Amino acid sequence: MSSRIQAVEAYVKALRTGEPSAARRASQFLADDVILATGQDEIAGYDAVLDRLTGQWPLTPVLQHAGFAAPGEEDGKVTVEAEFPPMGAAPQRLSLVFSFNDTDKIQRIEQQQQAAPPQPPSQTIPGFVRGIINGALANGTPIVVAYTDENGQPVLSLRGSTQVYSDTQLCIWVRNAEGGIVKTMQRNNRVSLLYRDSKLRTTLIIQGRGHVASDPAIRERVFNLAPEVEQNHDPGRKGAALIIDVASLQGTTVRGLVRVASA
Repeated sequence: MSSRIQAVEAYVKALRTGEPSAARRASQFLADDVILATGQDEIAGYDAVLDRLTGQWPLTPVLQHAGFAAPGEEDGKVTVEAEFPPMGAAPQRLSLVFSFNDTDKIQRIEQQQQAAPPQPPSQTIPGFVRGIINGALANGTPIVVAYTDENGQPVLSLRGSTQVYSDTQLCIWVRNAEGGIVKTMQRNNRVSLLYRDSKLRTTLIIQGRGHVASDPAIRERVFNLAPEVEQNHDPGRKGAALIIDVASLQGTTVRGLVRVASA
């Protein structure tokens, strides 16, 4: 194995794992005037580049999941490619091209990343997003709902019963029919919802307008759509059926960026 391949493998291990011992070994292969070019920025100098191997940066949490191919050496440079499993807010591919000085120290790293292609804009909630929302509670990532109370104070609450009601609507079975979110719909029916799965780096931000449905058939359907554990909190079905007309939905998912806007 050439000394340049050894240098690249040491750098990649430090980049991927963040282990102090790996960073110490990689530091031996960096030139004093090393430059890391990321496409949007250039980090120059030994200390600054080493800091990128040891600090907490936007890609740090996802690099441990990257699958790096064997380095390839050609025309004095070494190239290594990596692929990522499906994750939101993460690249799909990563490419590193290393150049060296006369003593085989790494002098320049060209780092390029390829994002997953965005999903086409839609006026309806995509099927896979429906699955994310409907499975939020079971996934341990219940949806957060924001509204304002009678004093104009923003209020946040976890709503485990949140489900997709139609192609353009969500629903929530509100166990307390006299609760704040029910009362506020008559005054200010604007709501926002947040879904976040940090492990998959998936985020959904939803905005819409809510109303409380009194029709018995709608109430029954909203209750039946709610997860069983939520139903068991209100066996008498004394709660309220909240319907949310989605005005916008956007975020990052394992299938790329997603954007939904009402017609």
